[in-house]
Amino acid sequence: MARIYQVPSHARGWLTLAIIATSLPQLVDGPWWQSPLLLLVLGWRALVDRQRLLLPGRVVRLALLLATVAATWQSFGRLHGPEAGTALITGLFALKYLELVGKRDAYVLIVLGYFVCATILLFHQGPLAALYVVGCLVLLTASLAGINYSDTHARGRQHLGVAAVMVLQALPLAAILFVLVPRVAPLWNMHLDSGQARTGMSDSMSPGQVSRLTESAELAFRVQFDGPAPAPSQRYWRGLTYSYFDGTTWRQARPPGWGERDTLYHGRGPAPDWYRGLRAAASGPAWEYRVIMEPSQQRWLYALAVPFTDLDGLALARDLRLVADAPVTGTLGYRVRSVPAAGAGATLDGAERALMLSLPEQGNERARALAADWRRRYPNDRALVNAALGYFREQPFFYTLEPPPVTGDTVDRFLFDTRRGFCEHYASSFTFLMRAAGVPARVVAGYQGGEPNGDYLQVRQYDAHAWSEVWLAGRWVRVDPTGAVAPDRIELGLRQAMRNRSADQADGEGGAFGRLPVLFRLQQWADYVDFNWQKWVLGYRQEEQRDLLERLLGAVTPTRIALALLVAVLLVTGLLALLVLNRRRDQPARPLEREFRRLRQALGRRGLALPEAVSAAGLEAAVVRRWPAAAGAAGHWRRYFEHLAYRRDGDPPRSERLQLARRRRALIRALRG
Repeated sequence: MARIYQVPSHARGWLTLAIIATSLPQLVDGPWWQSPLLLLVLGWRALVDRQRLLLPGRVVRLALLLATVAATWQSFGRLHGPEAGTALITGLFALKYLELVGKRDAYVLIVLGYFVCATILLFHQGPLAALYVVGCLVLLTASLAGINYSDTHARGRQHLGVAAVMVLQALPLAAILFVLVPRVAPLWNMHLDSGQARTGMSDSMSPGQVSRLTESAELAFRVQFDGPAPAPSQRYWRGLTYSYFDGTTWRQARPPGWGERDTLYHGRGPAPDWYRGLRAAASGPAWEYRVIMEPSQQRWLYALAVPFTDLDGLALARDLRLVADAPVTGTLGYRVRSVPAAGAGATLDGAERALMLSLPEQGNERARALAADWRRRYPNDRALVNAALGYFREQPFFYTLEPPPVTGDTVDRFLFDTRRGFCEHYASSFTFLMRAAGVPARVVAGYQGGEPNGDYLQVRQYDAHAWSEVWLAGRWVRVDPTGAVAPDRIELGLRQAMRNRSADQADGEGGAFGRLPVLFRLQQWADYVDFNWQKWVLGYRQEEQRDLLERLLGAVTPTRIALALLVAVLLVTGLLALLVLNRRRDQPARPLEREFRRLRQALGRRGLALPEAVSAAGLEAAVVRRWPAAAGAAGHWRRYFEHLAYRRDGDPPRSERLQLARRRRALIRALRG
């Protein structure tokens, strides 16, 4: 015996809208085949609802299921994992709509939709994404209310109102659970490969590579200091060091025979000698701050020198930079304590010193000769460094975002011919000169500066920068030759420096710096909201929860947490119960009672006060006495109201209620005449 269709028609619209809204993020970010699949399902379902097509049989449903599984495997090479699993469950969610016959099918479909909502937060974690998920929850709950609403003439917005109230009532309980339930590693800490390329620093540096980042205004990371932020000239966010030069490109390198254990310390096990030396020298002024880094698909992080952190999954490298255990595929927050004086504990000897002095055997002969001349004239290393900076300052060098291309002996071509370059040109040539003169040196890449936005700094891709470090008096010393040529770049930041220059330049330099003020302020406000969301919601980890609970409970024990959770849940539940029980009982419950109440209130606003128990005939008589010209409209309304009120088949349908509302509005207009 065939099952009777039990899902009311007034609920199918909300259900269809919920399916579309819940699947939309995956349709945008997921494989291409999901959009045609959803369109096929929705089209087929629409034809079934209009009785122009039958529901698919078992063979067709099985074929669609196998095709969805095969397409997922083809797209990801697997059926497990966040990306493949999300694509598969979203596809099955759509296919389930073709099996919708009774209420049981609708319940399964809606519960599956709640799971699909959760997958949205795996890949989108901002406040707008959270609001979008709440909207999807409301639509799914409206569908749930609709399939359980017996009135066939119910208005669709009634279901939406019921769902919105239910979700709003659940939010306080969700907040309590979020704050008090012990934190575990969240799902968004899983390795998620979005497959999207990200702009940012590379593991190698060649002429023109860093300057290309100035074309992008994408956010790299945000920083909030516990106290005042350092001066702009001190905001050097180191991320990589380049130690090997092949004549054109600088690359990361380790001395021969060294492994990762020789250069990284993860905070576990016995500390190596070089780390103990840094810790021993870590005294004096320090900067404490929080970094919220955007996805980069790379392991290197950004911090001021010398950074220390106790967060699991991060390591300190021997070259004074932070490194993550895995590529940063999602927004990552970490706290850092940077102690500049700790650099005095660094060491340089043996194979590492040889690496920091290495150069190609041939090439750039004029630069080598210049370095040799400086070596003869300045035996002291610091004096030699000052001579090199004086050379950049006094010779006609120019700082530009559009340097001419250099080939062959790139250092010679830049130093003696073009003399126009970006930060990588100056850092590369300066480091080459130092090594040629016998001074250990390396190139450091990262970002310099940062724009204030409220109580934190924004560091964008166009703040990308490269500078040099030289070994002087037993420690690494930062030397930025770009500052000798363009001091405004260091003091004011690239964006402001280019603005100052754009007034008298006609070549259009500036890249991403010309922005409309209104749009820029809106962007800053949105970023401020997102930053605080990242800080207080996504950044609410075990350490933050422990600190908060210690302030609230005094001591963090399972018993105290359980009692606090029980009291908070009972308190919120009791308040919600009081609100429900104390609602006004005189609110009309049926459509005709609501319509009568609206007319009585409208007359009251016009000076005609009527008692609660007035009848339709009494209302008409009162209106005629007060406004004789409205007698006709009042009679039309009263007769039609009584016609609907004394019917025996329940509440009138929507069309007749609308007709009564039109007569009420006509009566109100007649009062004005």
